[in-house]
Formats: sequence, structure tokens, C-alpha cells
Amino acid sequence: MGGSGHDRQAEVSAPASTGLPVEIAFLARQGIAPADLVAVARRAERDRTEPAREVLARGLIDEESLYRALAAELGLPFQAGPFALRPGGEHAAILRGGIAPILAEPFGRHRFVLAPEGPALRAMLEAGPRRRDDVAVVTPRRFAAALREANAERLAQRAANRDAPGLARDSARTGSSRGQRITAALAAAAALAGAVVAPLETFFAVALLLGPLFLGLILLRLGAAIEQPLPDLWRRHRWRVDDSRLPVYSVAIPLYREERVLEQMLEALRHLDYPPAKLDIRLLIEADDTGMQSALSRLPLPPQIQVTIVPPGEPRTKPRALNLALIEARGELFTIFDAEDIPDPQQLRMAAARFLRAPEDLACLQARLVIDHPGEGLLPALFALEYAGLFEVLNPGLLRAGLPIMLGGTSNHFRTRALRAVGGWDAWNVTEDADLGVRLARAGYRMGDLPSQTREEAPLTLRAWLKQRARWIKGYMQTLVTHSRAPLTVLREAGLPAAFAFLSLGLGTVVTALAYPVFAIAAFLAWREGSLLAPSHVFGSVASALAVGVWLFGAVALFLPPALGALRRGSPKLLLLLPLLPLYYGLVCIAAWMALHEYRARRFAWNKTAHGLARRRAPLSESAAPTGDAAIPAPPAPAAARC
Repeated sequence: MGGSGHDRQAEVSAPASTGLPVEIAFLARQGIAPADLVAVARRAERDRTEPAREVLARGLIDEESLYRALAAELGLPFQAGPFALRPGGEHAAILRGGIAPILAEPFGRHRFVLAPEGPALRAMLEAGPRRRDDVAVVTPRRFAAALREANAERLAQRAANRDAPGLARDSARTGSSRGQRITAALAAAAALAGAVVAPLETFFAVALLLGPLFLGLILLRLGAAIEQPLPDLWRRHRWRVDDSRLPVYSVAIPLYREERVLEQMLEALRHLDYPPAKLDIRLLIEADDTGMQSALSRLPLPPQIQVTIVPPGEPRTKPRALNLALIEARGELFTIFDAEDIPDPQQLRMAAARFLRAPEDLACLQARLVIDHPGEGLLPALFALEYAGLFEVLNPGLLRAGLPIMLGGTSNHFRTRALRAVGGWDAWNVTEDADLGVRLARAGYRMGDLPSQTREEAPLTLRAWLKQRARWIKGYMQTLVTHSRAPLTVLREAGLPAAFAFLSLGLGTVVTALAYPVFAIAAFLAWREGSLLAPSHVFGSVASALAVGVWLFGAVALFLPPALGALRRGSPKLLLLLPLLPLYYGLVCIAAWMALHEYRARRFAWNKTAHGLARRRAPLSESAAPTGDAAIPAPPAPAAARC
């Protein structure tokens, strides 16, 4: 028996001595042409990838056949039928090791299952055959699914940050503190009493208190607008990196009832220009979403894409699913795409190149989002104009000035270790990206701009748009409450510039949206009666001067970034919609009041946006540039606007 084992060891080692890595050398005895294995080995050595993953990526063998061959090579049975694993252990470590104890009943005599990858696969092959009946081989996908099922409750709690470390850090789950509630109650009582006793003076006092906040938001918008964009030279050359230097990239895509865009999404993923053996793409599906599970089961998925069923639990939100992906991620870099996204095929390469050249404290890159169907209606066109100002002007300008931004919910690219260092996403925050940006800044990390576009789908109906925008603003409220529990701590950790930026962008956006009609009507009435430009007392003079300044500079800050963004994006006909922006921000005001109601009544409810409804999105084969101005609808006549 020992001699037989020695002979088998020699057979395993012999192909490796001819230049084939031990991870794939045994496949020469499984009918794969040696010349193909040599080509794969050379590619793996050149690109610094795992040989077994390269074999799968090249389509020489599928995963089940590979692991059946591995079982035969090791002299172990292959577990083709159902099995269950014992719960317990560190999830990520067990995945890396590829071995776990199996439940003996009712699954036969096996005590352990093996699903080795990477270094573990190499070590097992170098050790030679086992010839044991109590150990069986399974595929990594089935191993990961069984491990996830065995530890479903623990994983659900961990992904929701409901364990002790999660509760110890800042989370929207705990809501406002007692001090915050007392302060808010006193402020509301004072304002109410003042409104009864001296309404005009109270209004001026509130305006003076909020004036600096509005000015801060205006200054940030104007300052970002005067920042010059990067030259095209960077876009053409600086991102080009040899495949051998590219790290493994994890891509997480949360999906919930997204059958309409499933094929489009998979096609967009197939267009990504990145070594397939270095891609770790995870489609995150909720346990009760049987429609998505059924649709995916009928589609052939490439080896770099795997379906991850998120264990049931609360809250059922996108960030909770992302936290599970973060636990299992193999990549040094990590990004998120939404179901309807069509990213630039070069985006991962550009992000990897930027991270490779940047200091370690650069933890996040924000790509640029583009609404690619402005011709489908007035609302998508205005959304496209807003996004042009945000992602072509405001975000890049603030980031080049060294200030943080409120991250978008998709096409964020991260260093995985930085994400894990700050605890991942807050599963209880419905605008998890904004909260994560604050925590990254508090931890001493920087953010950067990524001049690569991701095409997105805008809501087509007013109802859908309002629900989506209400969720965003509700998440801003959660973020503000969470990080204002200890303002001095935030100031010390993030620094004055970052704290000022977040206060202006977060609180300024929320207060501006809520107070938009109040201050607009008050300014109009003061102008009509003459007190705005000719106040009768000193207090009124200060308030009037501040109001006029905010109005003048605010008007410039309102129109300048979208106008510049439309020009930089190559969509000059979007400029025709500029006169409608005040009405558009009136809709933002409605969404803000909806958000305030939801914050009190349905704080953790996730308003799901339906996708796949747009009919005039650009073909996938086209670049991420906008779809052309000819399709942009003209603004309605003034009478229609008044209606």
C-alpha cells in the first residue's frame, strides 16, 4: 500500500517537473491536451494568476469536472449528492482552507469535505493521495453554499452588525441619543414660542443661524466648479498597467427582483476588460427571491461569476448583502455595481492603476454616473443634468481639493482591507454610501475621483423618482444623526476641513431641501413689501444682507455646476433645461418632507426602485458617453410649467 502511494506521488510530481504547475499537471491524465495546459501555465506565470483558475477561465474544463478529477487524483470520493456542514468556525478562514467537518447523518460515512483552492489546492496535491473513505471532495461553489447555510444565523447577524463589535461602532440602528433628542426638543420649543411671541424676529434669527450653513454649501459648490478637470492624457495613458501587476478584484452586485435587467447586467460583466482569472464577481440574491434564483439557474455563468444567497435576516437591505460579500471577498480591491449599471469596460483597470500608484491612505475611488436615456422624458433629462453637475463638476472638484464627498451607491472602488478596517457598511442606513464616506474620513482615509463612466437608468415616473429620492435623503438624515452624537470626536478624527465638508453637504442638503419653499416665499414677500432691500432695523439689515448674499451666490451655485457638467459631458442641449432646475429642486423639497415622515414612521424601510423600464438606453456596445443631444426633450412652454 505504501509503495502504491509512493508511485502515485511520483506521478503527481512528474508533470510538474516538466514545467506544469502541480495544480493543473494532473489534468493531463484527464484528457486535456498537454499543449493547452502548457499555454495556460505560461499565461498564469505571466499574469501571476492561480493556474487552476486560469484553466477554468480559459474554458478547458468546468468546475465539477476539475474537482472530480482532483478527487480521483487524491484517491478520495467525490460528493455529488447533498451534504450539510457543521456550524461554527471563522467563515473566511474555512473558505480559504477549503476543509470543513460534515454532519454524519443522514449523509453517509464522510466526516470531512474538501474544496481546496489556491495555496490549499497546491499543498494537497504536493502531499499526494490520501485514499480515505471519510473525506470527500466537493466543488468550491457547493462548499461555500453549504458553509453559508450551516452558519446562516451567525452570518445574518454579522452582516447586519448586530454582534458586539457592530454595536460598539456608530450605526443608524440605535437612532438618536438622549442628548440629541433633548437638544432637538428644546430648539423646537424655542422656535415655536418665538413664532407666537415675535414671529418676524424669530424668522430672522433662524435665517441668521442657518445662513452660514447655506453659505458653506454654496462655497463648496462654487469652489468645486472652479477646479480644472484633469487632462485627457491621464485618461489615455496613466491607467495602463500590465496584467501581471493587476490584483484580484471582487465585484459585488446586489440583486432583488431584477429579472428585467439580468441579461443586460451579465452582458455588461462579460464586457469588463480584466483578466477573468483575477475576477471574483458575486451576484447577491436574497433567500426569498426565488424568481432571481430560478432565472439565474437557467443561465450559463462563467467561472468568475458566482451566485451568493444572502441568509434571511433583518434589515433586508443592500448594505447587509454587501457585508456578506465583504466577508467572503477574495480580492485586494472591491467594487459595487447596481443591477442596471453598464460600467465602462476599462473601469476596473483604471481603478487598479490608480490604487497601485497611490499611497495606502487612498481607500476609495468614485467613478462617474451617467443617465444614458435623457430622451425618454423630462424627468430623466433633468436627472441627467443633475448627475452631470454632480459627477463631472462637484465630486471631482471637491476630491481634487482634498475634501471628502457623499459617496454614490454604485461604482465605488475600495481597498478591501480599508473596508474591513472600518467595519464594512452600516446595514441599518438606507444611504449606506454616505455613511461609509464619513467613516472612511474619520478613520484617516482619503477618497479620489475616477474619470470613468457608469451608465445608469433613471426613474421614469414621478412616483418612482420621489420614492428613490426620499430614501436617499432619509439616509442623509440617518448619517447626520449617527455622526453628530459626538461632534467633537468627529472633528478630532476627520479634521476641520472634512467635518465642514460633510456638515455642509449633508446637513446643508437636508435643511436646504426642507426649507426651500419657506425661505423662497419669505424672500418673495419681503421683496414685495420692500423690507428685503430696505430693512427697518439693524437686526433686519444683517438678515437681509445675508439673505441677498445667499440668494445671489446661491443662484450661481445652483446653475453653474450643472451647466459646466453638461458641457464637459458633451451634452450641450441639456443646457436648455437649466431654467427648470428651480422646479426640479421643488420636487426635491417634496421628497425631503417625505423622507422626514419616513424617518419617523419607517426608518429602515428600503424604497426599492424598479429597473429595466427604460426603452431608449444606448446599446451595450456603445461607449459610456452620453447618448446624444438630439433625443433630449425640449422644456415645456411657460404655461405648462406654471400648471
